[in-house]
Amino acid sequence: MLLKIGLIVLVWLLPQAARAEAARFDYYLLALSLAPAFCEDEPGRKRKFAQCQRLSEPAFRQTPLTLHGLWPNRADRQHPAYCGRSAHASFCSLPAVSLPGDSRARLARVMPATADCLDRHEWAKHGSCSGLAEADYFAVATALTERVNRALGQELAQHMGRDVSLERLREVLGRTDPALKAAVTFDCQTPRSTVPAKRRPMLREVRVYFARDPRTHEPGQPLAYQQAGRRHFQSGCPGGQAYVDSPLD
Repeated sequence: MLLKIGLIVLVWLLPQAARAEAARFDYYLLALSLAPAFCEDEPGRKRKFAQCQRLSEPAFRQTPLTLHGLWPNRADRQHPAYCGRSAHASFCSLPAVSLPGDSRARLARVMPATADCLDRHEWAKHGSCSGLAEADYFAVATALTERVNRALGQELAQHMGRDVSLERLREVLGRTDPALKAAVTFDCQTPRSTVPAKRRPMLREVRVYFARDPRTHEPGQPLAYQQAGRRHFQSGCPGGQAYVDSPLD
């Protein structure tokens, strides 16, 4: 009888142990990258990172926005990080993320940087503060990345290698997924490229804000960017225009 009770207690404890302890935070920020702009940012990245070596036009067209991270954030900007864990200089020195096979394959499609162990870093720095288990944290991050790609990916792919108006992107969101329109911001950055023609403001990240569900700790409804403390829907994009870099150049 005592053995049976012990087994029941152990089974109950295992899922609890797999969950992160939730830090105090107010909302989630979903950070999505445009891989060509990331890989162009520094001369050594195309040689250093597997995600950049594997980048191709078909891969970009399939998933223009790749998962950088899903971050528990605070309104006072004192964002939680490394909850109960330590930072590591090398992402691949961190413990591997434990996911079911189908979840890992799905994550790899939206986060090519798993080849560079970005998933380990994102869990250690951000997921550990979410209150979610590893599998749940990456499942919801994957689903949200797929959602934003369904809404905006085709438009971005069509503008590969040329400028796009941010107002046009917002109009597309208004048609394809209206709830996201007020929650999305666009960040441009001029890369430190060795190619002079590439030294221009590029759309580097698309960021989406989500309310925090106080019961489940998961992202809830899209949150207007003003409620997250952003004053404008774009940063670093002159004249409201952004260049969508191409992996072909």
